[in-house]
Amino acid sequence: MNADNLVMNDTLKRLCVSDERYNYPVYCVIKNTNFWQTKYDQWRPCYIALSDFRCLLFVECDMFTDEPIRTGRLGFDDLLSLKIRKGILGQYKLIMVMNIDGKKKKFIFRMFKKVYNSNFDEQEYNVTQLISELEKLAVATR
Repeated sequence: MNADNLVMNDTLKRLCVSDERYNYPVYCVIKNTNFWQTKYDQWRPCYIALSDFRCLLFVECDMFTDEPIRTGRLGFDDLLSLKIRKGILGQYKLIMVMNIDGKKKKFIFRMFKKVYNSNFDEQEYNVTQLISELEKLAVATR
C-alpha cells in the first residue's frame, strides 16, 4: 500500500464496508509514520482512515505483507477526553503524514494520561485543531 496514495486498496475497502460499525463513507486513508507496539512486542505499521468526522478508523497491517489484519475505532468522544484505547496509539503519540497535491503536511498529536488539555507547540495540534485539519482534508479530497 502506497503511503502517499489517498485511494484505499480493495482489501482495505472491503474491510471497512464489511463491518456495519465501519460502514461510513471513507474520504481518505492516511499512513501513520509512527508504529505501535503489540502484545507480541512487534512493531506494525498503522493506516488511518477518516470515516466521518466523529470517528477515526485504525487499521493494523501485517508488517511483511502490508495486508490489513485488525481494525479499531477511536471515537470523537475518546479524542476529546484523551482516552487511550487498547494501547493502539503507543507512546501516546499519533503522527500522521499526508501528501496532498505534492505538499506534505505533518500533524503530531500527543496524548497524556489523566490530562484533559493537550500541550502542544508549533509542531503539535490539540484535538480541535486536529479535527479541523482533517475536515479540511476530507473536503479537499472528495
